[in-house]
Formats: sequence, C-alpha cells, structure tokens
Amino acid sequence: MAQHLNTPDIIEPGSKKPLINRDFVLITLSSFFFFFNFHSFILLPIRIEDLGGSESIIGFIMGSAAMATILTTPAVGIFIDKWGKKWFLAFGGLLMALTTIPFAYLDSLNFLFPLLRILQGASLSLCFVSAGTLVADVSAPERRSQAMGIFGMFSILNFALAPLVGKIVLESYGFQDFFKFDGAFGLLAFLMAVFVREPVTLKEDHEDYKETGGFIKVLTKKGVIQAAFVLMVSGSGFVTVISFIPVFASRIKVEAFELFFLAYSGAVIAIRVFGGWMPDKYGYKKVSVPALFLFSLSILSLSFASGASSLVLSGIFFGLGQGLFYPAIYALIIDLSLESDRGKAVSICSVSFTFGGMLGVFLYGVVAELWGFNLMFAVSGLICLLGSLVFLFTGRGR
Repeated sequence: MAQHLNTPDIIEPGSKKPLINRDFVLITLSSFFFFFNFHSFILLPIRIEDLGGSESIIGFIMGSAAMATILTTPAVGIFIDKWGKKWFLAFGGLLMALTTIPFAYLDSLNFLFPLLRILQGASLSLCFVSAGTLVADVSAPERRSQAMGIFGMFSILNFALAPLVGKIVLESYGFQDFFKFDGAFGLLAFLMAVFVREPVTLKEDHEDYKETGGFIKVLTKKGVIQAAFVLMVSGSGFVTVISFIPVFASRIKVEAFELFFLAYSGAVIAIRVFGGWMPDKYGYKKVSVPALFLFSLSILSLSFASGASSLVLSGIFFGLGQGLFYPAIYALIIDLSLESDRGKAVSICSVSFTFGGMLGVFLYGVVAELWGFNLMFAVSGLICLLGSLVFLFTGRGR
C-alpha cells in the first residue's frame, strides 16, 4: 500500500490538471502544518523581551532565520531540480519540529536562540521551495497564479491562527508547553509530505528540457531581475512588520496584538478567494502595481497607529496588497523561466523576499531602538513605495 501511495505520477509539461487535486491538497496541508509551527514564533519576541532582550536583539534573533534561508535556498533550488522535491518537503517539516522543542528548555538568552533560528531558516527553505515548486508542477499553467494564491492562503492563515492559538496555550500553560505543542505541527507536516505523489515529467520529449541554466542565467532573463527586486523591497517591509507588531502593539497600549494578524489573514483570504483570478486574467504587472502601492501605504499608516482600530485597518490593507502581488510576482518569475529551472525560479523568489526581510528586520530594529517604531514604519513604507515605482516603470507583465 505504501508503494502505491508513493508511486510517481507521470505528466507532461503544461498538461491540464484540476485546480484542486489530491496532491495539491496534500502539499497544501503539509505547508499549512509547517507554517503553523513556523509562524507560532511570531510570539518569540515576547519571550526574548521577557528574558531582557532589546529591540536590536529581537531583530538579530528573528533575522537569523532569514539569513539561513538566504544561504540555503539556492542549494535547495539546485537539488530539487536535480533530485526531486517530495523528500525535501518532508525533511523540512521534521527539522522544524526538532528545532522547536529545545526552546521549551531555554530560560536565558544565549547562543542557542540564534542557532536554532538558523536551523529553522534552513527548514523554511526546504519546505517553501519544494512545496512552491510542487504546486507549480501539479497545477495548470493558465491558472498558476490562482493556484499559488490558494496554496499560499492556507500558509498565511497561520499568521492569524498560529499566534492566536499559541497565545491561548501560552497563557494557559506557559512557554514550555507552548513550544512542545508547537513542535507537533512540524511532525504533521512531515507525515503529509510522505503521502505526496511527486510528478515525474517526461523531459526528453520537450524543448524546455534541452537546456538548463544556473542561477545567474535564470535571474538575468528579461523581467526576472526587476520582479526579484520588488520582492526584495517588499520583503523588507513585510518581515519587519510581522516581527515587531507584538512589541509595537504593547507600546501603543493594545494588548490584543493578534487583531492585526486576524485582520491581515482575513483580508488575504478574502482577496485570494474572490480576486485570486485577476492576475491570470489581466496580467501580473497590471494587478501587482496597485497592490504594491496599497501594501506600502499600509506600512506607512502604522507610523500613525494609536489604538486597536487603526491597527486593524492597517492589517486589512496590508493583507489586501500582499495577498495579490505576492503570488502574481511568483507566477511571473516562474513563467519567465524554463520549466527545467523551476526550482531555481522559486528559489530566486524566496531568496529575494527573505533577503529583503533579513535586511529589514536587522536595520529597522536598530532604527526602532534609536528613534522609535513610528519612524521605523514610516521609512519602511516609503522604501516599499519607491520599490513599487521602480517595478511600475521597469517591470515586465509576462
């Protein structure tokens, strides 16, 4: 029976597949469980602050995961193009579980905090690149942006669900039980991945597989580098907001910081359910540019936030903007790349976004410590706005 469950599914490039199919569901579930575990670490800054850590220390520890993701993602992209994706996805979930449990026993700030976050960053690259590439493989090309959006929607749901459930567990049982509970979801991600039937493409019959390129060749294809640049800039704003919202909310006397994540997640789900088809129909660039503007303005608006209602409003616009441009730009980079370079294309997306996030959380953490959160959000929003203008004038639509 196990052999049957893991038998590869032989498909041809561009073959028609239903939007929702068996392997799409399993990949999405594996990713969902992984990101429940990963996004529960939104609560880690609270633990760091409780142990005496400053804003810059929070930025350093949280950014350590992003640094590891950047360093490991190119290798993951090469390996999955060469050896396949399924077992990289499975190992990513297992590694996330194994690096979560030790946090339950850390009662002082030491080198293990950034070290474990580095390993979690590596697990993120394993899961994210392999899952994103598998979703592209099992989805019809003409609905790729919509498929990527639905897939990503379940991961993004954990920006609200993971901290909300985690906060309840934390308040009821404490940090030790919270981290043990959290680690179980990494194991669930591993189990879901085991049952995925990875497509095996008939490479010898197709022109796309007569050549392949390295990362530089893929990155320098017309339109790719501009899309990668805007992902990097938007990543700097996104990761900064996500990392500092719990601490920022307490500074403006909002105890229920999860309201931002609930608003953000609800907006992403709404826009992808009811508007996820728009990039495929109207073009990636035409939809991405106004979405990027909205995303940038939402970050800028946080510099004026003074209570729960303004935090929720910013979260809604943050989700509406990111919910549209993110899958659209991913689909654009995949479409502009050879099918044999799909793993590298997804890696470029991940590295660009994560590299921007790492720079953002490091640099903006220092800005927040020296000059406050209001200036940090203002600068971050303006830089994202500048990035969207660059994409408007230089980016490619298909």
